[in-house]
Order: sequence, then structure tokens, then C-alpha cells
Amino acid sequence: MPDQSTEAILDAALVEFDQHGIRRVALDDVARRAGVSRTTIYRRFANKDDLVSAVVDRENAQLFADIAEELKAKRPQSNYYVEAFTQAILRGRTHRVLNRMVHDEPALTLELARRHYAAAVRRIEAALQVIFPPGFADRIGPQAVHELADTIWRYAIMAALLPGPEPIETADDIRAFATKHFLPSLPEALRAVPV
Repeated sequence: MPDQSTEAILDAALVEFDQHGIRRVALDDVARRAGVSRTTIYRRFANKDDLVSAVVDRENAQLFADIAEELKAKRPQSNYYVEAFTQAILRGRTHRVLNRMVHDEPALTLELARRHYAAAVRRIEAALQVIFPPGFADRIGPQAVHELADTIWRYAIMAALLPGPEPIETADDIRAFATKHFLPSLPEALRAVPV
């Protein structure tokens, strides 16, 4: 667990990124808001890119944990795969910094998605373990869970960054997109086992 100064830096960076955008924020701004020196920031993060990565990583961890808890509590009546995908898109859109980054800095979004690909897939796998009914993940196996997490991540990034001919604005739009495009792309092992 990060120490108190690191948490203060991450919290301050999150506020600065939300208010000004990632590219316009200087480490001096973050240091001032966190009440620490630039040296303190550099002791924890090699550069601004590392700080951005740490903020995004922390926010993604919380985002996926929130999605898992919400779906576990709701026990969706429709397909779990579709609901997990839908919630990933909806929650990402409501997150101030992540949503702003997608809209204002798509190239940075793609770079961070590439750089943190493995961590994001692991977090989605962990969320799926919470979301699935008891014993389901064991029944389909770890490779199928990994492939599902990978597919969710790839389609979520695509849906966030690439406009299409059919809008995917509402939860129903996202579910329709997921049913038409996402579900057929899932590995056969997953399509063969109903959730």
C-alpha cells in the first residue's frame, strides 16, 4: 500500500488532471496541491509519465472493483458477458479523468492502454471472478476467463475511441452493440457455456 505522501500526490494529480487535462499539468502544480516538494514526487515517480500511469492504474483498479461489486449485487438477468462489457463502458464514461483523457487525449489513452495492458486484463479477470456465479470461473477455466478479460478490454477501448455508424450512447445501445459484435467474438469455450 502506498505511503501517505504517495497517496497525497496521486490524489492531487487526479484533481489537477481533472481540472486542467493531463498535458497541461506540470509537476509543480501537483506538488503544490499535494503539499510536497517536486523532489518528493521524483523520489516516487521518475517523471510525469510515471505519475500519469500510477494515477490511471489506481483509478482503473477502483473502477473494475466497483463494476464487480455492482454486478455481483445486481445479479443481472441478461448475459453476464454483455453486462460486464456494458458496465465497463458506462463506468468509464462517468469517471471524470478517464473520460476526459479518452476525449481530449486519445493518443495518450492508447499509449497507456498498451503500456498497462497486462495489469488491466488482470484486474478484469479479478472482477470477473467476483461477478460470476459461484463455481462458474472454475467450470470454464482460467484460460477462458483470461480470454474474456482480454476481449472485454479490447472492445472497451475500441468502443471508447472509435466512433461507429450506430451510436452507442445509452446502456441499451451498448448492450445491443455487445450482443451483435462482442458476444460473437468471444472464444468458443465461453459461448458454449451459458452464464
